Amino acid sequence: MPIKMCMVASIIELHNQLFFWLHSLSQSSSEFSFWLYVIAERIDLYMIIIGIFFIIVHHHQRISNNPELISRSAIREGIFIVLAVLVSWAISYLLKITFGIPRPFLQFSEIIPLFPYGGYDSFPSGHATLFAALATALYRSHKKIGWIFIGIAFLIGITRVISGVHFPIDVVFGWFLGTMVVIIVSKILKSW
Repeated sequence: MPIKMCMVASIIELHNQLFFWLHSLSQSSSEFSFWLYVIAERIDLYMIIIGIFFIIVHHHQRISNNPELISRSAIREGIFIVLAVLVSWAISYLLKITFGIPRPFLQFSEIIPLFPYGGYDSFPSGHATLFAALATALYRSHKKIGWIFIGIAFLIGITRVISGVHFPIDVVFGWFLGTMVVIIVSKILKSW
C-alpha cells in the first residue's frame, strides 16, 4: 500500500476512534444524556433569538438625548450578521446536498443516536456552521458576548458528535466554514 494511502487510512482510523470515544460519553448517565439533548438539539433557536435581541437592544456609544430605539449602527450590524449567517447556512446546505454523506448511525450499526436526526446530510454540520458564523459575527463588534457565543457554538458542535448525529470532521469543518464566511462577507461589505 502506498505511503499516502496508509496516512489517509491512519487519519480515518484516528477520526473514527475519536468519534466512538466521544459518542461513548453519551452513555454515562441519563442526566448527562438529557443535557446533551438540550444543548445539541433544543438550545439553538433560543441562542438565535438571544443574538438577534442583543443586536436590537444593544446601543453603540448611546447618546443620552438620542431618542432612536434602534441605532443605525445596530441596523447595519444586524444586516451584516443576518447576511453572514444566511450565506454560511446556504453554503453548508449546498455542501450537504453535494456530498450526501450518511450520518454516523447510518454508517455504523452499533451507533444509537440520542435523538433521530437527518439521513444522508452529515457533512458539514449545519449547526456548527451557523453558530460559528453567529459567534464570529458577534465577536467582531462585541468581544464579551462574542466569547459567550463562541463557547456555545463549541458546546453545540461537540454535543452533536457525542449525541451520534455528526462526525468530528463535520463539526470542525462547519466551524471553519462559518468563521471563514463571516470574514469574507465582512471584507466584501467593507469594500462597498
